[in-house]
Amino acid sequence: MRRKVSVLVFAGSAILCGDAAAAALEEVVVTATRRAVNLQDTGISVSTFSGAELGQLNITDTDMLTLVTPGLMFQNGGGSPLVGLVSIRGVSQNDFAGHIESPNALYVDEVYQPSISTSSIKMYDLERVEILRGPQGTLFGRNATGGLIQLITNKPTDELEGYVDVSAGNYSSYTAEAAVSGPLADGISGRLALYHSESKGYISNSIGPDQAADDTDAARMHIKFEPSDRLDILLSADYYRTDTDNVGGAHSQGSLVDPVTGLGYNVPGINNTVTGYIQASSDIYDGAYDQPGYLDRKSYNLVSNISYEFDQLRLVSLSNYNNVNSDYLEDNDLSPFPFIEFMQTGDSDAFSQELRLEQVEGATRWTTGLYFLNIDGDYSQSLAVNPPPDYDPAALHISQTAKWSLDTTSWSVFGQVERDLTPDLVLTAGLRWTYDEKDYHYNVIPELFVGGNLIPGEAPLGAPPGSLINEVLTNGPINNKHNENGTSARLQLDYSVTADWLLYASFNKGYKAFNYNAGFAGYAPYSEFRFDGEDIYAYETGSKLEFWDSRVRWNISAYYYDYQDYQAFDQRGINFTLFNTDATIYGMDSELTVAATDTTSLIFGMSLLHTKVEDVPIGVDPANPIYVDRDAPQSPDFTFSGTIIQDFPLEVGNISVQFSGYYNDGYYSQLTNAPNTKIPSFKVYNGRVSFSDHQDRYELSVFAKNLFNEKYYSYSFDIASNGFSEQTLGQPRWVGVEGRYNF
Repeated sequence: MRRKVSVLVFAGSAILCGDAAAAALEEVVVTATRRAVNLQDTGISVSTFSGAELGQLNITDTDMLTLVTPGLMFQNGGGSPLVGLVSIRGVSQNDFAGHIESPNALYVDEVYQPSISTSSIKMYDLERVEILRGPQGTLFGRNATGGLIQLITNKPTDELEGYVDVSAGNYSSYTAEAAVSGPLADGISGRLALYHSESKGYISNSIGPDQAADDTDAARMHIKFEPSDRLDILLSADYYRTDTDNVGGAHSQGSLVDPVTGLGYNVPGINNTVTGYIQASSDIYDGAYDQPGYLDRKSYNLVSNISYEFDQLRLVSLSNYNNVNSDYLEDNDLSPFPFIEFMQTGDSDAFSQELRLEQVEGATRWTTGLYFLNIDGDYSQSLAVNPPPDYDPAALHISQTAKWSLDTTSWSVFGQVERDLTPDLVLTAGLRWTYDEKDYHYNVIPELFVGGNLIPGEAPLGAPPGSLINEVLTNGPINNKHNENGTSARLQLDYSVTADWLLYASFNKGYKAFNYNAGFAGYAPYSEFRFDGEDIYAYETGSKLEFWDSRVRWNISAYYYDYQDYQAFDQRGINFTLFNTDATIYGMDSELTVAATDTTSLIFGMSLLHTKVEDVPIGVDPANPIYVDRDAPQSPDFTFSGTIIQDFPLEVGNISVQFSGYYNDGYYSQLTNAPNTKIPSFKVYNGRVSFSDHQDRYELSVFAKNLFNEKYYSYSFDIASNGFSEQTLGQPRWVGVEGRYNF
């Protein structure tokens, strides 16, 4: 890896030393402050990519943003896009239950997407993507303690335009995407975008269909009304569905439980120490899966964005209705035996309403508003086991199903003001107060069948004293209603040393509301079934600099987080428990963009990170835990990315060659830092060669993701109590061709 990184660096140095002239970098506009500003003029750590840049970098899915964004980790635990587990600067929450809201929020066109199951999606017809690092609680109020990802879609245009984009590659993959935009009537314009992707699995299954397949359909429509110069009305609707069989995307590695720590460790040469299964091939991308599984997830949004311009002020109303429905089944033991199957469902409806009043011009600029959110959801998780040696449900069958509902109502009031103290010094102060009320109902149903007969009153997965399931079996389903309030705050100074150099220092307090333990096993302590809200106190300083006639842009930030009541997720085997503890995080992010010549661009990103989560309980005796400090999950100490883009102008058009690399020095995927959840270091290289005409009417390209076919893991679950670790596989080499026509 050092050799290949050095090649990138030395190549960049050679180009920088050349005499060729280069154009200045284009201004980048972001909405990190809920209004359009120059990236270099706002003291927030932001990475942004236009839709065209995403295409050039082969970034097609939200989880692939990891490859180009310092400080961002985005994994599909288990391989399928059931949920996207997001970490920004070590702030993460890895529970995959449907009622959990991530501390790293996903926004689409300013609208919060509450379900973590919708964060892992395909990206199409985008104007740009913004990734904001650090707490964003005052303006993006809902659960942005770690940061947020915002997708900004292309909007209706005044003139007729559109495109058709198709691609095909190995694993029988193809993608078709199209959009059309333009005027519909006087003062009315619209845009319609459609998307479809499909592929067979890239994990070979010797006894059935290959695994990790894809079948996704999506559509989005915007209609814009401009009845006057002051009033804008944007009505939007989108639909997204993944209806995929053969979703298993993981490798089974045999493991055992340490008799002292209770944590799993891998045992080489075997795929499951309980069943004794050893797969025929040594290739981690080969397996034998008796249950292909499926994921059927559909969601839609209806959005109304209305703004009215007064003489000095702007009033914005943002309304959204969101529905998400998902149904998931996986071969949890990842073997040819009908041993263990895991199921999860979710059905939620959400409504949000935001009212903002803004003054965006002058020496004092401010925003204030109200926000309302209601999420009403029903969820379930199930585990079914046919124990060895028979694996026969007619002989012995164990199942346990948890069903729960959660109704969340949240109100908040917020405000933020920017004041020019001098022409070069800007003070920003913001505050948000949030009130949450939640109504929770939980039930768990254990079943034991012997010889096909139900044995009543038995909990074969165990009912530990004082646990959720013990309470349910003793006193019936759990019902709880609770409310809590919290505050988010921002205080920041921006100092313009020159017109091209900004220094900033900030304090941010982030807040994320309380929630409840759930899950099929019900092992979480009943005394802690509700865990408290979390607070993060973030201190950051940074520099944004352009030099060499605006051909070089270098942004760097350093931060320190004091995390109180961190909502920590502990999974060991079938024991899922969320609890509060404290944590400390600090690190540095850096991004460097260079327009070395008119035809050569260089982009580099780097992240340094240190995390410590305090008092994590481990050990085999729950009554006498061993408390240890641990790394936060998905928190590599070091990541690096580099991209070279070289254009070759021709008389008939332009050839563009892109080569990019990403290095990750490894991390633990789970909070316990069990040895079998350690992800080794890995590196991924992507490439693309394209030809376009001078009018950009058409483009033809060939591309390769994971060019050198690195075989690596991206996530791992400690299921050593059942004899194995479930290791999620990174995508292998993916080569394809693409054609695009713009009109």
